[in-house]
Amino acid sequence: MKIINVLIVENENLLVDVLTNAFTSLSNKTRNFNLKTVRSYSEAVKQIEANTAIDITLLNINIPPCNSDVLVLADDVNAMLHKTNPKAKTILFSSYRNTMHMHSVLKTINPECLLIKSDIDYKELTKAIETVLVEPPYYSKSVLRCIRKRLAHNIVIDKIDKSILHYLSLGIKMKEIPQLVCLSNSSVEYRKRKLKDIFCSDKATDRDLLREARDKGFI
Repeated sequence: MKIINVLIVENENLLVDVLTNAFTSLSNKTRNFNLKTVRSYSEAVKQIEANTAIDITLLNINIPPCNSDVLVLADDVNAMLHKTNPKAKTILFSSYRNTMHMHSVLKTINPECLLIKSDIDYKELTKAIETVLVEPPYYSKSVLRCIRKRLAHNIVIDKIDKSILHYLSLGIKMKEIPQLVCLSNSSVEYRKRKLKDIFCSDKATDRDLLREARDKGFI
């Protein structure tokens, strides 16, 4: 019997139960799933470092980032997973269905599966997992609509941009952020201006920027 190691990164107990039941229903005589659940990105990275044989990660990209010693984002979990096991697969869950957010996730993380929570039910969840196991990718209907539109823009919010937004949302002063993201003062200022232009306008306030970024799921 083939054992498939699965890491669930989710902080909602109800969804953890649903995911666990889905994998249980997909077990058969030829395969079984070894499930491990963690509630934060930092725990996920530690688990991946300790167990390089993880085959699938189910990752909620709306979990608040960890900011203990080093800022850990969903991007880091995915990067660590594929560094330890290049053949591993990632299933992402998101609560945000706006086009900008989905487009950025597909560009920066490029998961084998992206599911918008409001799109799916239990039946589609099991279908998504089965597809990822056999012949990925799998995208829920909102993601497919986003892809079919072939967006005219090519906006990508990378990890550094997300980190700047995160630190600003914590009230950390601009003069302190360059050291936290390992960039010069001018580079951080440039990125902040670019983010304002993307989310609202270059004349917007930091508060306007944070409000728009939060509404679109980037904080």
